[in-house]
Amino acid sequence: MSMDRAKLLEAENAALKIVARYESILDPRALPDLLTILREFAEVTFAAITIPDGAESFRTLVVSSPELETILPYRTSIPNPKALFDTVAEAGQPYFAPDLSAGHSIDKLAEGVGVRSYAVYPVRHASGTRPFGGMVLGFVREGAHLTLPPEVGVAIAIAIAGSVERGLAASRERRAVRILDASRDAMLAWDHAGSIIDVNAAALEMCGATREELCGSNIADYLGSVPRAPSSAERFTLARRDGRGVPVAGTVSLVTGDPLVTAHALLRDLSEVVAAERYAAERLTELRALTEQHTLLLDNAPLLIFRIDPVTERLLYLNRHAERLFGVAASRALETPGFLRDLHADAEGAAAFEEAFAAACDGRVSAPYEARLELVPSVEPTSASQGPRATKGPPPESIIARGTIYPHLGADGKVTAIEGILLDVSGERAARSRLLQADRLATVGMLAAGVAHEINNPAAFMLLGLDALGRQLARVELADPARAVVTQLVEDLRETGRRIVDIARDMRLFASPPKNEIGRLTVVDVGRSIESALTITRAQIVEKADIELDLAEDLPPVAMDEGRLGQVLVNLLVNAAQAIAEARLTRTIPIKGDRVRVTSRADGDRVVITVEDTGVGMSEKVLARLFTPFYTTKGPDAGTGLGLAISKAILARAGGTITATSPSSLSDPPRGSRFEIRLPAFMEEVVSAPRGDARSPGSRRGSVLIVEDEVLLGRALAEFVREHHDVRLASGGEEALEILRSKRFDAVLCDLKMPGMGGEGLYKHLLEVDPDQARRFVFMTGVGFGADIERIAKESSVTVLEKPFPMEQALAAIATIVTRSA
Repeated sequence: MSMDRAKLLEAENAALKIVARYESILDPRALPDLLTILREFAEVTFAAITIPDGAESFRTLVVSSPELETILPYRTSIPNPKALFDTVAEAGQPYFAPDLSAGHSIDKLAEGVGVRSYAVYPVRHASGTRPFGGMVLGFVREGAHLTLPPEVGVAIAIAIAGSVERGLAASRERRAVRILDASRDAMLAWDHAGSIIDVNAAALEMCGATREELCGSNIADYLGSVPRAPSSAERFTLARRDGRGVPVAGTVSLVTGDPLVTAHALLRDLSEVVAAERYAAERLTELRALTEQHTLLLDNAPLLIFRIDPVTERLLYLNRHAERLFGVAASRALETPGFLRDLHADAEGAAAFEEAFAAACDGRVSAPYEARLELVPSVEPTSASQGPRATKGPPPESIIARGTIYPHLGADGKVTAIEGILLDVSGERAARSRLLQADRLATVGMLAAGVAHEINNPAAFMLLGLDALGRQLARVELADPARAVVTQLVEDLRETGRRIVDIARDMRLFASPPKNEIGRLTVVDVGRSIESALTITRAQIVEKADIELDLAEDLPPVAMDEGRLGQVLVNLLVNAAQAIAEARLTRTIPIKGDRVRVTSRADGDRVVITVEDTGVGMSEKVLARLFTPFYTTKGPDAGTGLGLAISKAILARAGGTITATSPSSLSDPPRGSRFEIRLPAFMEEVVSAPRGDARSPGSRRGSVLIVEDEVLLGRALAEFVREHHDVRLASGGEEALEILRSKRFDAVLCDLKMPGMGGEGLYKHLLEVDPDQARRFVFMTGVGFGADIERIAKESSVTVLEKPFPMEQALAAIATIVTRSA
């Protein structure tokens, strides 16, 4: 159906009026007005403007009714039939659907809004360019599209083309403005003079200013200068209006074809980035410091820490402590194949290392092992170009190390490295040895207490008997030669008994070393002590070596325990004789001229005594442990290893020292030994313990109760005391308590250690029931050392006599109590 020219112009003019009335036909109010005009010419029920969305669909921009808006909202994508696309978008011709029998998606949508036929007209400029959109008109019945002549639809589509294009451009501009305003990046545009023309919301916030304050101001006020050349990601410091600087990254672009804008910049606030960089730098600094501290900790830890490649078995890391301990620069150690394995000094240790390493390569952790590591000669690292440089130092030594080797597993469970720690346990080994030694010494102390008790009681009886025998001999008339022989024999027996007692008392140096009480020291003639010691040991020496004696004249005396210097010298002389005998066994040809040389001299305020021999010498290892208790190079039948330790303790108590050297200690075998004793010379009066009767026994005769479980010793004591006092004898604590219930005594001489009720138990009982009688006690003990004896003496303030004691000492103690009792 065709339309005359006037009607066609009328329809076209009506469409142009609608276009002129609105800024764009895409205005939601414009299309309903256009639909009203179209209904004057045809049975049109709806209208829509679309744009192609590729070759397979198109999108709606605006529709003519609210009902249709619910079905086809803005930019709804509708599948595009190929015939429709080819006709409208490619050929630029109208597309007509007289009915909906084709069943396309668009046909189904048309049915949904009551449409039975539709037409799509290309939207393009009158110049005939390629269509950029389409005008869709729907009709209420099939074939009704013919009520609108095609040329009218085409003319109206051409008439609104410019309006559609303006609407699309305005939409793009609005969209760009919205995007720009919503962006967190600031946009500032300026003219050729640098005057700011336009800004977005982010720029207002970043500059801390309003739009009125920004627009018209110069961009140099904010960026420091007017950027001229285009730049990308350049950093600026943007000056806010409040004076605070904001770090920004800016991209400057030049604008052409715009009469107002010369350039614009997009600025991104880098405050968080700069803060993050600063934080990262601080953390990196902290991490470096922590790494340095960690490295320093590993380097200074008293551990040997290492890492090995499980495949190449190459040493990857070795801490500085290992470098200092082994004296090898880490760089040299890392370059030495098998460095750690070769440090193990014996095959057993190397095998343990290999076994632990193999287990770690399999991902297992083996039990720690201990091995001896040989320290290599000392080196000190120099510059990297020179490498390690050997230095003079002590000969190689060894340590005992406890090794733990374990695998380092990656995320996949595979072994990536072998790590290990070697701990120097030499000190621990030494501590264990000292603990074992202390335990042995404690055992010796317990044994000494028993031995002393068992020896001192019969020794006390024997000495008392010898004293009695001596007094009896004084009353008997004997010819002169016989008297001299008998008298010397009694004196020799007495001296022998005292030596037996001294041997038992020596054990106190280990069980409970006595304090250096000046009252127990006596003035000792050094020359006489040397001659006495030689007299005792001469028989053991002369058959093996000559004796050379060089004693200084006018040698000052020394102050020390009575008889102790002689004991030390006897020990050294016996050792010299044994050393010469051992040396003779090692020689294939006997060497004449073996000798033992003893000298003495004064050295300032010191007296120096030396004992030298030409026997088997001592190695440096032996010299280092020579004075350690129980250490001996002799067989079990030749010594206990206590002689030199006891000698050192005796001399130390007197303020002296003893040192040992072996002039040929480095020879094989070593030959010759030299011991040097240095003692302080006696320069002032020493108050010695009284050996005679401090108080005349006859000053007052009193009553004395003697409590002693050793029958013979008790009788001997009673015989001596009875000459001066009235005596009653009790054989134990229970018997003494029974006697004391009916009789009081001026003094009680009581043994401490007795079966049943001992002396301490008796004393404590009397302290409760008869304190005055308890204050008249004098204790006796065959064990003169130990914590119990020290505690009793301290708590009771009672005099304690150590058996065997001179009877004069006992009588003096009794006389003191008797006199006080009066």
